[in-house]
Amino acid sequence: DGGLGWRVWASGVVMCRELLARHGEIGLNGADVLEVGAGCGVVGFLAARLGARRVTFTDYLPGLLSNLDKSVELNAEASVGCELRVRHLEWLASVPGLSEASARPVGGDGSCSGGDAKMFEATARDRSLASDETFAVILGSDVCYEDPLPKALAHTLSRRLARPGVAWLTLPVRDWPGESGEAVIERLVKFATDLGMAVTVEKAPDLEEEEYEGGTFVRHRGGMVHVWLRHE
Repeated sequence: DGGLGWRVWASGVVMCRELLARHGEIGLNGADVLEVGAGCGVVGFLAARLGARRVTFTDYLPGLLSNLDKSVELNAEASVGCELRVRHLEWLASVPGLSEASARPVGGDGSCSGGDAKMFEATARDRSLASDETFAVILGSDVCYEDPLPKALAHTLSRRLARPGVAWLTLPVRDWPGESGEAVIERLVKFATDLGMAVTVEKAPDLEEEEYEGGTFVRHRGGMVHVWLRHE
């Protein structure tokens, strides 16, 4: 019942490799880190091992939060010195009326069940990230995969990013029905800049060809990009 977050995606692998080499650029050591759309939490767990003071894993499906709870237990010993937390965070709630207007399928593509309505309500009530919490570092991989996420994600990052602060997203340039992957990224960037964030997009390295063979990773025509969003 974990939806699209039950496995590691190619962009998560790329982001982890880049994080190993570039964590100093974002001041990760001693930072309070938020992982958005954490899924399995692979990026957040690496951040914990690289010196973060605290990592908060967030997602919106009850099944994913339960899985993250178990992963936190398994990784606690390897993350000594870093506090690990799991919280509910629904990006659509960052824009008034967006949740009601969108009613996105559970798990993004409707391929899973995240529990009944009462379970969702209980999760949102009991496990939500405090409304006033902000973070100096926000990380996310493959977190822009359907509408209205470009708008919802931009508003969530604007609200949750501290001043100063940096958000780093690694995204596949994935074509949507009737819209190119490049146009999707451009919409995310426009929403973010309209909210006052400074945004930079750079080409990210892709996996090697053989890494896409025989598994569940999908290569996209436009490759991958890093999107950097900053509050000064």
